[in-house]
Amino acid sequence: MDYGVNAMSEEKKQTIEEIRVEIDDVDQKMKELFLQRMELTDAVAEIKAESGGAVYQPGREKAMLDRLAVSVEPRFQESYIRFLKGILSISKDYQNEKLKKIRG
Repeated sequence: MDYGVNAMSEEKKQTIEEIRVEIDDVDQKMKELFLQRMELTDAVAEIKAESGGAVYQPGREKAMLDRLAVSVEPRFQESYIRFLKGILSISKDYQNEKLKKIRG
């Protein structure tokens, strides 16, 4: 699968500096998406504060991991699942802290 990365171009092999520029660009995009996701996580926490909903929903989490990981190349799949679990852990921690403050 090609994700727009040209690390091994047939015409010219990229230098490490060129690859790092691409990595920096990807990192910036991931930062923006992370912040967008955290804003949504904040909104979910607000709704759960009103409804009394639980932060951890194992069925939803498993379904999400299964749905997203299935289309990932096998060589990256385990790493991608760890990446997602890290994001989920951060989101759950954030929601738990927010709910503690709201619920007192």
